[in-house]
Amino acid sequence: MSDGDAVLSGIEAGLTELTKERADQDRDSTCLTDEEQRFYIAKGNFAKPSAESATNLVGLLKGQLIGKGYSTQVVDNLDLWEDDVSVAVVVNPKARVTFVLLARTDSTPNVMIIGKTECYPVKA
Repeated sequence: MSDGDAVLSGIEAGLTELTKERADQDRDSTCLTDEEQRFYIAKGNFAKPSAESATNLVGLLKGQLIGKGYSTQVVDNLDLWEDDVSVAVVVNPKARVTFVLLARTDSTPNVMIIGKTECYPVKA
């Protein structure tokens, strides 16, 4: 989940109350009993909310992931039609990883970066 760390590192200084979980443990998911799924979850608040743009931030993060091979965009702002919320969902078909990028100015946490693998067989 180094891709999550990479995109977060560029904005980390502008966030407060940052929490991060780095996919190094199994989590409950909707996978079959002989499969597992890993997650990367980072949440934080804008240090200066009035100076931030949710749309610009999600666009920046999405661009970084596209540069890393995330080519398929599943959801974007046009699907939401919300002024204070920006979201993008991108998939890396080779790595079989999906990232959800969300930024909003009207409630906290302001920023969420969630990455997850597809379900894969448990190693014996």
